This record gives sequence, C-alpha cells and structure tokens, in this order.
Amino acid sequence: RMGGEEGIAQFMDRVYDLIQVDNRIKSWFSGKNYQAIKEGQRVYLTELLGGPKIYKGKDLVEIHKGMGLSDYEFDCFLANCEKAMSGLGVEDETIDEAIVSMEPVRNALMDRAQGLAAHAKMVDGQSILDRFGGEMNVESVVEMMYSGCLGDPRVRFYFEVNKEKIQGIKLKMTQLMVGAFGGATTYDDSKMRQIHYNMNITDYHFDAVLENFWCAAELMEISNAVISDAVEVLGKVRQMVTAGCTVRLEIARKKCESQGTDGLYESLGGQQGLQTFVDKLYETMAVDDRMKHYFSGSKLEAIKKSQGDYLAVMFGAPITYEGRPLDRIHSVMSISDFEFDSFLSCCGTALRAVGADSQNVDECVVLLETARRDVLINRRPHDVKRTQEAASAKSVYERIGGEVGVTNMVETMYNQALEDSRIRSFFEKNKAKVTTIKKKMTQYIGGVFGGPVTYDANDLRPMHYGMNVSDYHFDAILDIIKGVLKESGVKPKDIMDAILILQPVRADVTTGFTVRMEMARKNVEKGKDQMFKRLGASEGITALMDQFFNIGTTDVRIKEFLLKDKDRIKAGMTVYIVEMLGGPKAYKGKELGEIHKTLGVNDYHFDAFLADFGRALLGAGHQDVLIDEVMVSLEPVRADVLGRSRDVTDAAVMKDGKPLLERYGGDMNLETVVESMYDKLVEDPRVRFHFEKAKAKQRQIRRKMYQYLSGAFGGPVQYDVKQMRPAHYNMNITDYHFDVVSELFQRASKENGCEAEAMMDAAIVVAKVRADVTTGCVVRMELAKKKNAQDGMDQLFQRLGGLDGVMAMIDRLYECVERDKRINMFFEGAKLQTLKRQQTDYIIATLGGPADYRGRTLEEIHLVLQMNDYHLDCFMQNMARALRDVGAEQDAVDEATVVLEQLRKKILFHHYKNNK
Repeated sequence: RMGGEEGIAQFMDRVYDLIQVDNRIKSWFSGKNYQAIKEGQRVYLTELLGGPKIYKGKDLVEIHKGMGLSDYEFDCFLANCEKAMSGLGVEDETIDEAIVSMEPVRNALMDRAQGLAAHAKMVDGQSILDRFGGEMNVESVVEMMYSGCLGDPRVRFYFEVNKEKIQGIKLKMTQLMVGAFGGATTYDDSKMRQIHYNMNITDYHFDAVLENFWCAAELMEISNAVISDAVEVLGKVRQMVTAGCTVRLEIARKKCESQGTDGLYESLGGQQGLQTFVDKLYETMAVDDRMKHYFSGSKLEAIKKSQGDYLAVMFGAPITYEGRPLDRIHSVMSISDFEFDSFLSCCGTALRAVGADSQNVDECVVLLETARRDVLINRRPHDVKRTQEAASAKSVYERIGGEVGVTNMVETMYNQALEDSRIRSFFEKNKAKVTTIKKKMTQYIGGVFGGPVTYDANDLRPMHYGMNVSDYHFDAILDIIKGVLKESGVKPKDIMDAILILQPVRADVTTGFTVRMEMARKNVEKGKDQMFKRLGASEGITALMDQFFNIGTTDVRIKEFLLKDKDRIKAGMTVYIVEMLGGPKAYKGKELGEIHKTLGVNDYHFDAFLADFGRALLGAGHQDVLIDEVMVSLEPVRADVLGRSRDVTDAAVMKDGKPLLERYGGDMNLETVVESMYDKLVEDPRVRFHFEKAKAKQRQIRRKMYQYLSGAFGGPVQYDVKQMRPAHYNMNITDYHFDVVSELFQRASKENGCEAEAMMDAAIVVAKVRADVTTGCVVRMELAKKKNAQDGMDQLFQRLGGLDGVMAMIDRLYECVERDKRINMFFEGAKLQTLKRQQTDYIIATLGGPADYRGRTLEEIHLVLQMNDYHLDCFMQNMARALRDVGAEQDAVDEATVVLEQLRKKILFHHYKNNK
C-alpha cells in the first residue's frame, strides 16, 4: 500500500524536501551527512512498515543519545511524514497505519527509560548478570515470575498454555534476560516483534509482567538497585512485544471513530451474520474450559438472546438493547481480566470461523474492549507479592522439618504434657494406648500442616465428644506445642503459622464439653434444689461420698491426700459437698485455700478428683445430664483448692517485670491497633456481617474492645468480662469468626510495630475469652443438630408448618432480600422467577419436604458469582427473619439454620478456593 521499497524511497525524498524548508526542525540536520541520514532512515522505515528486514545500523537509542530531542520535534517530523504521504496520494487509512507504526519509536529517539544496553549498566566492572547472581538466579527468577503470571489475572491468559510450551517460553525468557543482562546472547530477539504481532499485548500487560519480575527478584533477595537496572534494560523489548497490538488496535479505533460502525455491521453480514456469529461464539464457549461455566444452566437461552442483542448494537445493528446495564449484570459475578481476555479470544475465534477478515476482527476487539471496565466491575487490585509468596512458600510441614520434625514435636509435646498438671490426666495412659495416640496425633498434625493426609478428620469430633476437654485444656496444648517448636529453633513466624493452623481444630475437640457444660450451667442457674433432690438429698450424697472414697483411696493419683486422716476428711468433704450441691448450709470448717495451702494439690489432682467423682455418680445410676450439672457445680472450687485467684492474671501478661500493655507500646498504641483491626474487620467478608454497624455502634464496639484488651494486658480494668458471654450469646459467632478476628488483630499489631513475642502472648490472652464469645452459638447449633438427627428432617419440616409454612417463608424471604441493598443484586432481572422456583425446590428438599430438585449442583450454580461469607451471612439473616415472621419458634429457626449452614462450603466452594 506504500508502493513497496520504491514507494518508500519516494516518500523519504518528499519528507526530506519538506524538512529542508521546515524552520522548526531543519537545524537538526544542518552540518550532517544529509544523504546518509536519509538512506539510513529509508532502510529503517522499510523494515518498520513491513518490508524486508535489512536494517543493520546502530540502535536508535545509541544514535540519538544526548541530542536532546523533544516531543515537539518528533511531532513535527510525523507531521511532515503525514504531509508527504498525502502528497503522494496514499490513502488516509494507510497514512494512519504508518503514523501509528512510527509512534512507538518516540521514546527511543528521546532516550527515555525504555531500556538501555546492558553495557551501559556496568558497576565496578560487573554486569547486571554478575550482580544478579548469574544464570542460575535468572532461571530461578523466571520460574517464580512465571508462577506469578499464572496467578495474575491481568496476564494469566497469555501464560496459561500446555506444559511443553510453558517450558519453551521459560527457556526463551531466561535466554533473553541472560543476554540482555550482559551474558552470552543465545536468543535472537529480531523475531520477537513478529511472534507477538498478532497478540493483543498492551503496555498494561507488559507492565504487569515487569511487576511480577520485580517481585520475583525481590523474593530471591536481589537488591533493588540491581532489579531497577534489570527492569530498565528489559524495557528495551517493550516496543517489540506491544507494537503489533498498538498499531492494529489504534488503526481499528481510528476507523471506528471516523467511519462509525455501520460499515462493520454490513461487513459482518448484517443481522443474519451477527446471529451466525453469536451461535458460533456460544458453540466455542461451550467447549472452552475457561468460559463454559459462565454459559450453562437453564437460563442459557435468555442470556444468549440478551448478549446477542448487546453485541449487535455494539457492532452497529439498527436495533435497541433493552436489558440491564452491564455493570449491574456483572456486579454479582466473579470475573477477572483472565476471563475477559478468554472471552475476547472466543469472539476472535468465532468471528474468523464465520469469515470475518483480520481488520473486522480488530475493530470488534476495539469495541469489545470498551466494555471491559463495566464487565470487570468487581476487579480487585492484584497483590503480586502475596501471590508469588504463596506460590513459592513452603508448607508449615516442610518448615518444621517434615515427617521427622512433626514426629519429634509430637513426641516432645506428649512427654511435656505428662509433666503438665493442666492436661496430664488426658495423656496418662498405658503404653499401648500412648503409642496409638502419638501415632494418630502425628498423622493428623502432619496432614493439617501440609504433609500427607493419612488421618480421617471426621473421626476427630466423635472421638473427643465425651471427653471433658475445655478451651483451657486446648490452650494448654497449644502453649506446649509453641514452646516445643521454639526450643527446636523454629522461626517465630513459622510457630505463629502452625498455631493458626491448629486453632480451627478447637471446635472438633472442645464442642462436646462446651455443650454439655453450658446446658448443665443453665439448669443449675435455675436453682440447685432440684439437683439436690435428684441426687437423693443428704442421704444420697452421703452414700455417693462413700462410693467416691472407695474409688479415690485406690487411685494412685490422689489416694495420698485422702488416706492421711480418712474419716475426718470424708466427714468434712461430705458436709461441704452437700452444701455445694444444693443442701443445707452447714459447713463450718476452714476456707479451702487455707486447708490445701501446703498440700501441693494441682490441676492434675483436681481432674483426678472430678473423674473419680464422676465414676461414683455413674455407679450410683445417675444420668449423664445430672452428672454434668454436678461437675459444673464443683468446677468453681478448683480455684479455691489450688489457691488460685479466680481472676488470675495470665502468665503471658507479665514478662521481665513489664505488663503486656507496656510491651505493646502503651494505651495509645493499643488503641491504634484496635482502630486498625476494626477497619480490617469491616472490610473482611468473613466477619464483615458482625461488624458493619452504624457509626455510633461501631464507636461503642471499638471502645469496648480497647477497654477489654487494656485490662487483659495488665492495664486498669475498664470492662467487666462477665458481660461478655451474655452480650454474645445470641449472636451466631463461631470459632471460625473468632479465629478471623484473632488473625486480623495479629496483622494490625504487626503493622503497628508490635514485637513478635508480645504478639504471641497477646494471642494467648485473647484466646481466654473465646468460650465467652462463641459458646452461645456453639450450644444452640449443636443442640439443633442433635434434635434434627434424633427426630429426622421430616419432623423439622412439619415444625416449620409443612409445605404451606415453608412456601410462605420463601415468599417472605424474597420480600426481604429484594429490599436488602447488601444482596438484592443477586435477586433481580428477567431470571428472578426461575431462580425463585429452583431455590424453593432446593430449600424444601433440604428441610425435609417433598420436593424433587433436578438442577445443577450448588458448586456449579455459584461458580461465577462474586459471593462471599458476608453475602451468605446477610442471606441467612433474612432467612431467619422470614422464618420468625411466619411464626416459627426460635428452636425451629436454629434447627433450620443448622441445616442450611451445612451448605456454606458448597455455596462458597470457589470463593474459598480462590482466596486461600
């Protein structure tokens, strides 16, 4: 179109005729070899505009270095080029293409930081490659960078290819970098422009790759100065990689702007041609693993019709699109640049399949690109460093020494537990049993730490349900594990990660005890007189004490305390315990603390006393519920017997004479930490539901958090901890939520400069209120789960009012969610009635009713939705409200909530997977 080599020669003659009379730039050529410059430019432009690759001259940066050219002079040169082509009769479209093709050399002529030769970056005789650590380091950085690009939605589309191709790309990248950094040149970069020409790689993508390179180099501990030099040199290839996309799409953009889309519409075959294209597009996406889950289900034809209309209007059809705005449609969808790039690729494939030429394809891509912002309405900033750290991070299992490390940790932990009075009673078993427990602990902990999974985690809860393992005991185990890892030389961060992994195990280990004790406590709060009667009054308790002494005086753990003066001790204990369990107030003896002061009694002995007393109760034929009530009544005596204040300051609070509050930087720093933590809580979808309140309420919660922590960390007590349990009892706060709050507290502490040891101590202190915060939810949900298991789901369905009651609840539910601005975007559009009908069938079937649900799985349905815990929490809140509004009792609401909560992992499966 430019007339080949001869035409370009004529073009250059005309350009230089114009330059000679252009006062703005002719001075740049005075006193120079005019003909040589013109000939060099002719050869260069011949190659640049698609002719033979015959340019052998110097690099443009080297030629123009130090000349001081400005954008103004370059614009003048381009204006002369445009005038010369116009004078030669070149078509406007070709002129635009030529100007766009010349534009990318601007930065090179002006010596901007677009990459320099490696020899220009020699420092003390060392090349970038030397300072980078050699070829092996470059290879490692490329490996890490490639992993980062695969996890980066901005560029994943270009790097997600088959394994063989991946290895080839990595090799070429390594060869290119080694040569660019001053090493041996083994990659011919002259082909780079051709290879990338038809890819839609923009500066946005190139910068994203450079960012991944920078982070990978940082993780390899390359200095920032060296990385900066390397990035500057790599910038030299930017033009070669992005030029094709820049030229093609700029030409297409100009054509669309100047001529409109009417011509495109006709070129694509009008309405019939567009329909054929849409049909082919949906065929293409149906077999594309990247896209097919976005285009499936019973509503597919409606989606196809709406999207077809939108694309037709975009490509110039004389029709009207009547659907919802793109940003509203996609506000509930989880779509990233990767999916959008994949969609563009499918569009290109479909367009070519129906006969569209390359120019039409480019024009369509330009038009489709204008929709990216509205489609990616939920696009989040990508954290390159975090992605690469996660991709390259070793598991805790590896960091603590693999199988040997875990085995040694469990062995040492078990031995220390046998010496720790807080939990010794749980670990003191016969030799064979000890071996079995150690083996199972090693298997389980190894699995959760990231090693081989050889233990069925489903066995954990039933195995511990009947044991009296409380949060106190679980914290003691974690404390021992922390100490063992520290003694083994494990880094503080790795210890913290290990403890965070073990925290969620708490629910499986302690729930049984928590539920039983809470129910017993509630019964005891109603009055001990009924318990006293059920125990057989004074006579029954006296007989019970006889049985206890028969057991206790043969128990090697405590018999030495009982046999010293058996009859006197027995008489005194009987009177005291009769009073403790609701009998006459007849005890006149000494305070328990005074009696036991010199006996050396510890938790281990008290646990043995409770165990033997439980055996006596069981032997007397008492029911488990009554036994639990007795245990709840006797437990408060522990502090008095052990001479321990019931409000004892945690050992973690004081270190080297300094309270934790002081080690945290004082009140002002703690207040800042709380503020920072709360800001994170209202942003984190896992707990946002519980903290997103009116401003006045938020200030109140922040103040109470600060007041509690200040007192718990050794400062003045400003918050009554006894208020914590009733305040949280009816909230649905689980161990999962508590762990998230603890995690964000730790993160806020770190960001505000708190020391690692103080943070670990703070975690121990905060864990002490876990039971107060979570017990209400744990108990209510566990009782509801038990009732459902005992009565059957059909009974729950009837308690909810049968089919009529559940249908009324769903109608009310939809009234609520359609008005709830937090989630109503998930419940709107032409497909709402279909959605409601399918959801109704699913809910009825889930709650035990007569429905035959035949739709897709929950994982498939929610795969493409931008839904997280916050949205589901809001939905569950509306569900509970709807149940209450149609007359369901609170117990039935809890039972329904338990059943529906079991679906959370399915509904949010892909959210959890993508946000590990």
